[in-house]
Amino acid sequence: MEVLWVIPTPIGNLEDLTFRAKRILEEVDVIWCEDTRHSLKLLHHYSIEGKPLRSIHKWNEHIVIRRLFAEAQKHRWKVGLITDSGMPGIADPGYLPIREAHRLGVPVHVLPGASAFLVALIASGLPAHRVAFEGFFPRKGYQQYLSLLREEERTLVWYESPHRLVRTLRAMMEELGENRWACVARELTKVHEEVRRGTLKELYAHYAANPPRGEVVVLVAGLSYKPSV
Repeated sequence: MEVLWVIPTPIGNLEDLTFRAKRILEEVDVIWCEDTRHSLKLLHHYSIEGKPLRSIHKWNEHIVIRRLFAEAQKHRWKVGLITDSGMPGIADPGYLPIREAHRLGVPVHVLPGASAFLVALIASGLPAHRVAFEGFFPRKGYQQYLSLLREEERTLVWYESPHRLVRTLRAMMEELGENRWACVARELTKVHEEVRRGTLKELYAHYAANPPRGEVVVLVAGLSYKPSV
């Protein structure tokens, strides 16, 4: 195995793939991806055909990782690592193969590119100089989890699914305070992109009345933050 390329892919709009990312996808010998069907759509869009794909995702990565590395090392392949969208390793598979590559002494090169939480952070207008990215919002035990964050001064960022957003905003409102400033960003880079700012109470009321669709990023300002407008 010659190298592991970590390649971010568009979070929504397929035009956001960089020239360099396209070139590397064309040059690698095999692509490790999350969902082969999803990845094929991107590859077909850029006329990258006939590239071998290997599936590695959160449900199987512990099982297949050694086999994939053994195959790549046997053939001395250049490997491209992608996920369904965004930067591998950011709340997506990627950490384990990158760690294994370092363990085996395989060079790892990371391309810059799209990440939903960074796009949402900048679009939100909330402070971006001190940030805590918390990954996916927990499904259980979230009251106790949020209680530990009440005094947090950094901007907090989570990924959340649309059908759990209202429940999550209600929990945040109850634990962090209804007047805490926040933002919900969804469908980023897509046709129906929305970035909505307001207090947790305002956002909860809006989405309770208007159930959201699409992938969601939730941002909550630090305790001392006060909006200028």
